[in-house]
Amino acid sequence: MISGQQSTKRSSMHSRKPWHYFLFFLSIYFTIWVVAPTLLASSVPLDVSEGVNWGSEWQWGYYKHPPLSSWVLYSFYALFGHLGVYLLSQLTVILTLVLVYALTTKLWSKTTAYLAVLFTLLILYYGYPSLEFNHNVAQFPIWVGLCLCFFNAVTRQRLSDWLWVGVIGGIGMLTKYSVIFLLLPMALYLLYPKQWHLLKSPYPWLSALVMLAIFSPHFYWLMQHDWLPLTYAQGRTHEATASASAISSHFKFIGFSLTQILAHLPLLVILLLNRQHLLSRSTYKQQYNQSQQLLYYLWLAPLMVLIALNLLLGIGLRDMWGMPMWGLSGILVASWLIPSSKVLQRVSKMVMIWLSMVTILMMAYIGYGHQLRDKPSRMDWSEQALAKKAEQTWSSVSSCPLDSVSGDRWLSALVAMNQPDSMPSQMISGSASHSPWMSTERLRQHGTLVMWLADDKVSLPLLDDINAQHSSDFKVYQGQWQISWMGKTDAKPLIVHWQAYIPKRCSQSLP
Repeated sequence: MISGQQSTKRSSMHSRKPWHYFLFFLSIYFTIWVVAPTLLASSVPLDVSEGVNWGSEWQWGYYKHPPLSSWVLYSFYALFGHLGVYLLSQLTVILTLVLVYALTTKLWSKTTAYLAVLFTLLILYYGYPSLEFNHNVAQFPIWVGLCLCFFNAVTRQRLSDWLWVGVIGGIGMLTKYSVIFLLLPMALYLLYPKQWHLLKSPYPWLSALVMLAIFSPHFYWLMQHDWLPLTYAQGRTHEATASASAISSHFKFIGFSLTQILAHLPLLVILLLNRQHLLSRSTYKQQYNQSQQLLYYLWLAPLMVLIALNLLLGIGLRDMWGMPMWGLSGILVASWLIPSSKVLQRVSKMVMIWLSMVTILMMAYIGYGHQLRDKPSRMDWSEQALAKKAEQTWSSVSSCPLDSVSGDRWLSALVAMNQPDSMPSQMISGSASHSPWMSTERLRQHGTLVMWLADDKVSLPLLDDINAQHSSDFKVYQGQWQISWMGKTDAKPLIVHWQAYIPKRCSQSLP
């Protein structure tokens, strides 16, 4: 009897070893993905610079998106600097994996849950694209978390589960409106005749009220700001369809769907290499139930909604909209495999090889890719050198602190987030409504530093007003900076044009 217990214990320990080794590997993997871009990149990605500057203003909305993602990003940047933006991205991926594991264990064994985590990491969106923390990356855990809460709510029918659906749904809508493509299928699911009994309960309605309550401050902001993000989204959709014919614009879903399949390519390859460990159809059908059917529905329905909208209305589809949609892919694929220690060990080794390759390529691309590219990527820009030039120029002509930067969105965002003493506001080019924290009076009091590249068209209505009506209140200085590219000594330097609007009370002559 004792011998049998010891044998069972040894078998259990052996079955856990592959996962324990992989957890150790993951700790190294995620550490590298946080530290390496911090050390190797000379600049943060575009969406990161944009989000940090938005978040520093603590608005209830911004002209492109709801506010939550930017708030969180700025908070991590304020606490940890450049390390924080990559730390946040990888914590988002880790949280998604935790939720994938939790959801899988609702239906299958822990071994299948481990496999689900492995397969999720094979989806390309969780690799290099995750470095650029934006509203799509921020949705990774929200989509899986919503599926987990909705699954619990439908299967357990408890008030707490429905309230969590409302909370996560509200948080999701404060992150990006595209969460509606998951919320809508959830609402439609409740309209199926088999689910009508759920609507007779007050719980789903309370969930909806919680969601609306969380979203309501942003909704009020939308009303006060002429529905700016929706107008922006409509404009982007128009851009996506303007170059296409009336007919072809209704078939954008084909390219979108192909991109999503390509994002799953590593997962499909690993699955193919383990096809001998697939469950038989008869075995899978025997264990198939309504709960599993719900996961398949939540996995596929958002894509069907997007395809239907494209077919019927011709709305433009952007490939990156698919980034958060596939948190259930790894779960469903893992459920097709025999949940054994042997399979887990085999898949773990393959995934470690893949992640190691991806990590090496990531470091090589960020650290040395500039030597091969004709055109620098956003992460090749000399962010610190640019910010230092701006600081030196401003301090040479003004005795007052730099309050705002403006002009080219990319340049001004980099300068704003890298000022040593305080973070100036960014006045975003375009409509004055894009920067509600700026005003003519603020510019009159503090001035601004404008930057642009040659041939750039910069639209700053507030500055036009200053030039037209208050030019006598300022001294205006202008010039150029020449900034060398990091690691490319043979490349022509970056030429940045600048103008400094200095209130006369702050003005001091150039040396």
